[in-house]
Amino acid sequence: MARINEMRMPTWASLGLNYLKEDKINIENIEESSKAENLSEISEVEEAFAGHKVGISEKIEKENKDFRNRSYAFDVKGERETEFINFDLKKDDNILVSNIDIKASEASRSSFLINIFDDGSEKIFLNSRIRAKLDKNSYVKIVVVTNLGKDATNLNSIGTYLAEDAILDITYIEVGAGKSLVNIDNILKGDRSKVIQKGVYFKEGDDFLDILATNEHFGTDTDSECMFNGALKDRAEKNFKGVVDLRRGCHKADGKIGDYSMMLSDDVINKSAPILLNEEREVAGNHAASVGRLNKEMLFYIMSRGFSKKQAEAMMLEANFAPAIDNIEDEALRDKIRAKVHKMNLGYDL
Repeated sequence: MARINEMRMPTWASLGLNYLKEDKINIENIEESSKAENLSEISEVEEAFAGHKVGISEKIEKENKDFRNRSYAFDVKGERETEFINFDLKKDDNILVSNIDIKASEASRSSFLINIFDDGSEKIFLNSRIRAKLDKNSYVKIVVVTNLGKDATNLNSIGTYLAEDAILDITYIEVGAGKSLVNIDNILKGDRSKVIQKGVYFKEGDDFLDILATNEHFGTDTDSECMFNGALKDRAEKNFKGVVDLRRGCHKADGKIGDYSMMLSDDVINKSAPILLNEEREVAGNHAASVGRLNKEMLFYIMSRGFSKKQAEAMMLEANFAPAIDNIEDEALRDKIRAKVHKMNLGYDL
């Protein structure tokens, strides 16, 4: 049985987070998919990841190459306005196997907003791969919004490679999707490269989510900061594996990673493992996780101002999500995600 979303180094086996068995999510093989006419990749991006294990699993990576039906390649020079990429899945177009390659040339600045959504149809399937190579002194902002129905299967792989003085600002937002595997791997190869990472998830019903977020430090004076905020209700299940990987040679590197999850039901299953791997001296690292209820004192304070308990909970939860959601540069999409989070939390529209 294949292992998916497997960590480079195992932690306590009793946690059940070292890897996921393929039968846990019952990934169906794609039998038919109309390939896109242009399946071009950027060779420099492909070469950057040679020798690095990036992605959910070899099988899912092969599936992405064999059945790809949407492909984008961006060779960024200078300053580029925000690129909006919308993937709309529906009943008669329910399989998306996509690849986005981004090459950010030296000193360039660019921003990408990837919005993946469906119309609530059954058996929606997504296998998405995003790869970015950031050259010296470049800046790239990537925001991925996954807004899918309860019958959707979401396989999302994001890999980035940072050269000297490069800065990556990356946000992953997921609301919905019945079965979801997410793998985000940022490789800080160049000296003084920096990653700013935010994440949001809200799972309900019988949703299942498995996240592996890794920041690999190779260069000196590198800096990464990763913060996920989430909420679980009903019988939802979530695994979070956050890894700061301080490789040999990353002198004076600093990595921080955390997962803060609110459990809104007694029946949810939540597992979080923030992990620090270290092969070098004179480095700094922080890893943290918080699982539980909303702060009672703050809840009481808001209720004393005339709000119901449900309204107060919603305000606190949505405030935790705000730093990530505010990164969405499209106002209409930003409002739509806020409204969906509100509805998932309270059970009714704004």
